[in-house]
Amino acid sequence: MEKIFELSNGLKVVFRRNTETPRIAINFFINTGIIDEKKAGETSLITKILLQGTEKRTAKEIAEQTDFYAIELVTDVKQDYLKIKAVFLNDDVDAALDIMSDVIQNSTFENFEKEVNKLKGEIISELDSAKTKALDNLVKTLYENHPYGNAFTRVLEEIDEISCEEIKKLYYDNLKAQNCVISVVGDIEENKIKELLEKYFGKIPAGGVDKNINAPQKLQEQKTTIIKKEDVAQAQILKAWVLPGLNNKDIPALMVLNSILGSCGLSSRLFLELREKKGLAYVVRSSLDVMKLASTFSLYIASEPKNIEVALEGFKEEVDKLKNILVSEAEIQSAKNNILGKRAYLHETNSQQSHYLGYYELLGKGSAYDSGIEDEILAVTPKDIQEVAQKYFDENFVVSLLAPEKFLR
Repeated sequence: MEKIFELSNGLKVVFRRNTETPRIAINFFINTGIIDEKKAGETSLITKILLQGTEKRTAKEIAEQTDFYAIELVTDVKQDYLKIKAVFLNDDVDAALDIMSDVIQNSTFENFEKEVNKLKGEIISELDSAKTKALDNLVKTLYENHPYGNAFTRVLEEIDEISCEEIKKLYYDNLKAQNCVISVVGDIEENKIKELLEKYFGKIPAGGVDKNINAPQKLQEQKTTIIKKEDVAQAQILKAWVLPGLNNKDIPALMVLNSILGSCGLSSRLFLELREKKGLAYVVRSSLDVMKLASTFSLYIASEPKNIEVALEGFKEEVDKLKNILVSEAEIQSAKNNILGKRAYLHETNSQQSHYLGYYELLGKGSAYDSGIEDEILAVTPKDIQEVAQKYFDENFVVSLLAPEKFLR
């Protein structure tokens, strides 16, 4: 069972002791991310530059010391958070926290131009994928006037306008105690971890950060966005809706619906109907991407370009079935079992447990929600599935297509 306590500066810590495990995992969450970007790519640059040197360590020294102690030290950014993670052997907790805290609090933001060029190269490489191109276009269109829409191509458009001072200010403005959460999972005594976290993070400035960011606007019409690409054998076909965010009561029902429709592989409806029966594609699935202020529910298939209309009609048919016909108790139970099985798999390691505890605490659901959500999933009924399908899968959606031009007319 996790415990919650605060450091002297008010920084919240979520701690779970897992005995007889050889490695400790610590995630340091900052309540910022793509959602705070004024120019697309700012927070992605921050995560790369944090490891490029501090006031007392060069990038080479950081790399050498983490290698010597076998410390996994990585940075990550998503729509609603920026995260620094360290995983290390139990005996090396002091050394690991020394390096980790130095990176978090004393980064000098070296090698800015080098990291800008490196990020641009990585994005260009990612966009070689036809699926990535189509998904990039989808996200930009779904969240056209919101930071959630800061997709790869938007980053490429704006990254050269970003200055090192801008991202340094963005980072340190958000590095305030009440704007952060530390989550720790591993075999260490509570008093010991309290003492060490106070030592290494107790001097982070107290206080919070006012956040006044609006949720994305609900779609008011159908939109289709296309990419003409002549050298592809398969069309990339996506259809998506903007749904409410993490705090909405319908999220558990939408999770179960997603499993039924297309996220649980061979037994999902999209797989059975569009692949097995109609032979349209090898890959077909649905996805529910839950963020703090909105969620994206998307359907995806890769098929021969001549099948675009048939595939889109197949999407509509399967969604309409969920609206009009109650799912069976057997099917809903199978979907719940699939979700809970995946959750168990994704919570096997200290690193994974630490992530979810910190994530839910940072975004306001509370760390206990990581286990409490299972009860909400188990409580979902066939009627709940029908109601959320009718409520959210309306005619205001985005379709993203990538195919040769003659199939896009």
